[in-house]
Amino acid sequence: MSPVETLEEDFKEALSCIDFDEAYDPYSKTFMKALFIGQLLLAVKSVEDDVDEELDGAKKYWKIFQETNDAQYREMAQDELKHAGILIKKHLVKTTDPKTREKLNELEKERQEMLKLVKVEV
Repeated sequence: MSPVETLEEDFKEALSCIDFDEAYDPYSKTFMKALFIGQLLLAVKSVEDDVDEELDGAKKYWKIFQETNDAQYREMAQDELKHAGILIKKHLVKTTDPKTREKLNELEKERQEMLKLVKVEV
């Protein structure tokens, strides 16, 4: 199981231990456990989410370019792919987790394929 999957399961379990129907104490051990696991989960997921967001933006702008043939949308797609590349490099430097590195390398392959599509032909 990946770290994200493990944290998701742990978070769901910790969250299920909190009784939201009654007055609950946000400083209780149960609440704090869920809070800390949830924060770590968000931090770990942000590694992938920010790259995905840039790649999704590139896809969106590329689609608009194809529909409108407006060169500015091609440039915007290229910018998003550049941003994704920067983020991938930053995340690869910071992580030692093999599964995270594998995911980032897959995202880089996807980015490279998209770069071939949006390359300005002279």
